[in-house]
Amino acid sequence: MPEGNSIHRFAREHTRDLGGRTVRVSSPQGRFSREASRLNGRAFLRAEASGKHLFHHWQGGLIVHVHLGMFGWFYRRDASDAQPRPTVRMRLATPEVTWDLIGPPTSELVTDQERARILARLGPDPLAPRPGARRFARALANHRKTVGDALLDQRVSAGVGNIYRAEALFLTGIHPLRPAAALDPAAAAAVWQTLRGLMRRGTREGRTTTVAADELDPAERRSGVEAFYVYQQERCRRCGGRIRRFPLTDRVMYACPKCQRRR
Repeated sequence: MPEGNSIHRFAREHTRDLGGRTVRVSSPQGRFSREASRLNGRAFLRAEASGKHLFHHWQGGLIVHVHLGMFGWFYRRDASDAQPRPTVRMRLATPEVTWDLIGPPTSELVTDQERARILARLGPDPLAPRPGARRFARALANHRKTVGDALLDQRVSAGVGNIYRAEALFLTGIHPLRPAAALDPAAAAAVWQTLRGLMRRGTREGRTTTVAADELDPAERRSGVEAFYVYQQERCRRCGGRIRRFPLTDRVMYACPKCQRRR
């Protein structure tokens, strides 16, 4: 599933490529045709990201809400790439560039009031400019499940997904099965700052690598592959111990029993 860093990157790129321009909008797949006809020929104003939700603001007060879910994605294409795939839900085209949206569970026109209701359901976004550490700590303190569960709860931290929850908890030495409410303020602050740092890096680099540059091996540096400490790993990158995998919040959780002690 695309995590918050991907959504924020799309928002920046869409605003850069489309902001202030008249855009041709179509739905080759047909499932967004009615909405596309209302948007076609209007000016694209800006894109806005909050957690895993993306909003396109258009001339005339129209707003498109997109959630990419597990498999949705935006693809940037040259303007000369005229033939869209039949799976394209929404195509945004200018004389310079084309963006194709494929596979989202949600792509809809919403009112400003509906947008506000969506945002009101979300917790603090680690990539938002305004501080969210206190809200995050309060949400953890009031959460009745484990910290691993809490980090995937979008009411606790908007935009965090399975990769970032595993890697942030590893880097702070916190076992994912510890009760969220048991974390002291210093631990909650450490998790928040780690999430901010990892997700900012992901937005900047356009990939979700979490391993520090000086811990990458030469082959990883050359290839630019995404590298992780525990996520989908067999052995812990730091201690060499075997990674434990177990289900948590309907996803596979990864943790190092040596580096992340339960007590």
